[in-house]
Formats: sequence, C-alpha cells, structure tokens
Amino acid sequence: MTKLYCIFVGLLLLFMYSCGNDLNEVKKFANEERVPISSTRNVEMLYSDSARLRAKINAPLRETYVGKDGFIEFPKGIKVEFYGVNSKLESKLKANYAKSFTGQERMEAKNNVVIESTSGDKLETEHLIWDQREDRIFSNVFTRITSPDRVIYGDGFESNQDFSKYRILKVKGIINLNE
Repeated sequence: MTKLYCIFVGLLLLFMYSCGNDLNEVKKFANEERVPISSTRNVEMLYSDSARLRAKINAPLRETYVGKDGFIEFPKGIKVEFYGVNSKLESKLKANYAKSFTGQERMEAKNNVVIESTSGDKLETEHLIWDQREDRIFSNVFTRITSPDRVIYGDGFESNQDFSKYRILKVKGIINLNE
C-alpha cells in the first residue's frame, strides 16, 4: 500500500510540474480573443453639445469592447442623422459597418457608405471617418458625389459634419447633368 501511495504521489507531482503556463503566452491568447463586454440590440444613441442635439445613431447591434484600445462596434450596420442649429436635420449617413473609438471622439464607417444631405447632395464611398471633435467627415478612398446638377468622382473628400460644405480630393471627373 505504501509503495502504491509513493507511486501515486510521484505521478501527481510529475503531472503538476509538467502543467505550466507561460504568463506571456496567456496574455497573448487573451489579447487575440477579444470578446465584447456587452451586446445591445436595436440601439438608439443621441450625441449632444451644449444641450443641442448633434447626431442620432440607430443600429441593429452594438458591441462594446473595453481596455486600453476600447471601442464600440456596429457589425450589422448603422444609420446616423446629423443635426445643425435648432436641432434641424441636415444630413443622414448609412453604412454596413461602423466602429467608434472610445475616448477619441472618432468613428469609422465602412462598406456601402452613403451620406445624403437635405439639399439633395449624395456621397457614396467605401470608407469614411467622422471626427466629432472637429465636426468633420473625411476619406481618402474612391468617392462619388451626386448633386442635382452634376456627378463628381475622386479619391477622397473632406466635409463639415452636416455635409453642407465639401470638397473632393484628387478629382477624376465631373459630369454635368442637363434636364
């Protein structure tokens, strides 16, 4: 019995000694597998500045990630309404994917991004960035802007938040539309 006990204890010690995890390997694995701390469906978020409505965001799914590089992800798309003075609707944005960077007041929209202004201008691109601190929207990829009288193509654009003043970067072509 004592011999069996010694073998059992020896095997147990050997087993325990052979099972070990390198702390760096554990941290690496934990960083690779980011899991949201919360998921919310059918979200409506309001952004205001000095008690004035600036933007309203609607999304079918919002996932929140925390940590040093925390962010909010909208993996199933997003719709944003931008408001100007007196909370007047000025433009709308739609995208199939968006990501908001916590603490940076910056959001990126990707995949079938469309902005439409109340004046009839329409922007189409695959990627844009909304810098909330500077109240501006910009991109450096192919962009198409359609207005009531022309279509402009280029590689990138800059605009104010409500899309009332914009410029196309690296213009590739302008097509004037006649009645």
